[in-house]
Amino acid sequence: MRKIKNFKVNLRIKEISRVVKKLNNISEVSVEFEEVVKHGCQAYSKFLRPSAVYDTFSKDYSVLFKENTTLSKFVACSVFFVTVGDNLEEEYKLDANAFGEYTSTIVFAVAMDALEQSKNFIQRLISNEAKDESCEISSREEINKNMYGKFSKMLPVEKINVDIVSGEFRPKYSACGLFYWMPSKKKQKNQLKKSYI
Repeated sequence: MRKIKNFKVNLRIKEISRVVKKLNNISEVSVEFEEVVKHGCQAYSKFLRPSAVYDTFSKDYSVLFKENTTLSKFVACSVFFVTVGDNLEEEYKLDANAFGEYTSTIVFAVAMDALEQSKNFIQRLISNEAKDESCEISSREEINKNMYGKFSKMLPVEKINVDIVSGEFRPKYSACGLFYWMPSKKKQKNQLKKSYI
């Protein structure tokens, strides 16, 4: 099991601005709007506490893997839980109007961008580990909401202060998913060559 706490994510301000614009049905963006979003990102980035736990299990470890994939050739599966913490939510509650009418959507967009970047970071780590074992990983698969509880029993999610209450994550901006490991194509070709020698 790997636990990583307080790793850095670089917020994509343009992407966050696009999301805030869409959520507020803004057709034309003003300089003032861009400044508000930029300052919101800078302010709220201080309250992000990305953390994750993940581990890799053999194919036979859990029937849950087979229930959640159509891939037949996988040899292992990495499960992860990630969160941006609850400091951002707490800060928002202290002043829900810090950035005017856009505050709630800025908080949402910042949290979702940080969460997405955290998932990408974990994906890179798992992909590197798979390469060391001559494997490649599948695209990330989200775990169905009604399976959160079952998968949380595989990892100590409490180590990153994540809890699942009535099928919902606490903190709210948390996620889980998995990656399937398959033997890399190079390894498969080498094995074929050896079988003909």
